[in-house]
Amino acid sequence: MLKDYILAFRQLSDRPFWKSVLWASILSILTFVGIMIIGWSACGWLFDHLLSYFDFLDEGSWMKNTFRFIVGVFIFLIGFLFFGSIHTAYMGIFIDQVIDAIQAKHYPEISLRPAPKIHTSIIIAIRLIVLSFIINILASPLFLLGWFFPPVGMAMQILVNGYLLGKEYSVTVKTRLPKNTNYQKNSYTLYGAVGATLWMVPIANFFSPLLICASVFHGMVRKNNT
Repeated sequence: MLKDYILAFRQLSDRPFWKSVLWASILSILTFVGIMIIGWSACGWLFDHLLSYFDFLDEGSWMKNTFRFIVGVFIFLIGFLFFGSIHTAYMGIFIDQVIDAIQAKHYPEISLRPAPKIHTSIIIAIRLIVLSFIINILASPLFLLGWFFPPVGMAMQILVNGYLLGKEYSVTVKTRLPKNTNYQKNSYTLYGAVGATLWMVPIANFFSPLLICASVFHGMVRKNNT
């Protein structure tokens, strides 16, 4: 796995790699800002409506300002939690360019199957967002352990998202590989876990989905040839 990630890192300067990251990052940031604006407006209206029933909470009172601050922090944390999922989904739209670049540079002897149509890529991206949302919501009670035992909560989050990302990208890569090849069934949770760890590092999180996919591609081809 380490070798596969090293190969992926070395190809980051290739045009298909950084171009995909650039476009996915722009779309993700715009989406994140949109979520923040809509969430803040909706929650602000709801809180103002609810707190209007309490006469002692005048406009500008410290309690009302405290409530607004808490709401703002909550919305930011929710948006940050799913930023990785949103970015990964957008990367899915451009990921076939990355797969083609890896094949051309490292495995010219392999004939890849055609990339799916753009609407298929969008459906796959939406599915990943929904699946990630559901899984993270279901696992959120375990993540809350991180408030009391940070290593446990963080480890659970990396493991859950590592399994999700490893599985999704192994399926994505497999759809591009030749049909007549019997690729071994392997778990790519560890690949996903490394990417999920990078997910938590500023700047590196923009490259995380691409590195997972590229390393999984190298891993699937290498394991088949050994």
